[in-house]
Amino acid sequence: MLIPTMESAIQPDRYDIVFVLGPPGSGKGTVCKQAVKSLKRPPHHHLSVGDYLRELCDPLASHDGNHIDENRIRDYLRDNKLLPADVLIPILKGKIDSMPNVDFTETTWLIDGFPRNMETALAFEETIGKPLKVIVLECSRDIAKRRYLSRAREQMDDEGRFDKRYDDYIKNMEAIQEHYKSKGIMELVRTSPPRVFIALLMMLQIPANESKEECLREFMAALPVVSDD
Repeated sequence: MLIPTMESAIQPDRYDIVFVLGPPGSGKGTVCKQAVKSLKRPPHHHLSVGDYLRELCDPLASHDGNHIDENRIRDYLRDNKLLPADVLIPILKGKIDSMPNVDFTETTWLIDGFPRNMETALAFEETIGKPLKVIVLECSRDIAKRRYLSRAREQMDDEGRFDKRYDDYIKNMEAIQEHYKSKGIMELVRTSPPRVFIALLMMLQIPANESKEECLREFMAALPVVSDD
């Protein structure tokens, strides 16, 4: 796998950013993947920050010509610690900028699992850009834990690791929610399947059909407004 660099990346003509947040096990990746499949125009891309970092740590990944310290990333992931902004933000920028915009249309990135603290949130805004909308998936601790343990992506994904990640999420989200709520771009979504996916599609301006109208009426905000230019 070739790791994108900022020097070799193809800068899109324009992209919009949507952050999708929620506790571990809330279904962020699932709804983002489903949304990208359903959204045809403009192009939408999904970036799971956690999955991408794990991908970079793959021993079979190619790092030729790229200054990626996979050992440092692996240490942070193993210890369940957040990467500092000066390490994480260049990685995310390289990934975003590496996606070619063939027909020069507006592109929207759904970035799930980010930001996880204010340091990286502010660094992202300064280096890459400000999000148009921030979606926060609300999910009870019990439901999130059951889903997290049932998927168990890694051997270390046990109850203790969930508890630490969940507690860290709750602690850091207070400042993050206050920051984006003050800007009027934050939207809360309840994750009671299948309502969460329908709600997300509505917020991304997918036309409703008869079977979805009852749920869609609960959500009034739009994400993001698509220009005809």
